[in-house]
Amino acid sequence: MTEPQLIFDQKIDLPYTYTIGKVQRTFLRGLAEGKLFASTDGARKFIPARPFAPDGSRLPETVEVEARGTVVASTRAGHLGGKVFALISIAGCDGAMLHLLEEPLEPGTPVEAVWEPDAEPGILALRAFRRAS
Repeated sequence: MTEPQLIFDQKIDLPYTYTIGKVQRTFLRGLAEGKLFASTDGARKFIPARPFAPDGSRLPETVEVEARGTVVASTRAGHLGGKVFALISIAGCDGAMLHLLEEPLEPGTPVEAVWEPDAEPGILALRAFRRAS
């Protein structure tokens, strides 16, 4: 005869402080200045900026890129009041940036950044993307 399984619901707290590196600092501070930075190894650029490429190679530098792109895909978040999130492809960069759109837009639509005035360094310094004018 098999014994019944015992299941315990428990919460395990693992408090820690994450200190971002040089590449992420440049990216987040740049947003507060109305600039978009990608990480690079000299040959490739990745957005959002990150310290490592998908193949594990280091991306030690950053380069400013145009804060314009193209909608790859989007979705409406009903549980967040209907906010629209999209994957944005930035020209010349690998990867896509997940961020808010001001309104629902179709894939392929050109967009530009909308900056939050006087923002602190952080992802919310980039308020959203809107249809490019």
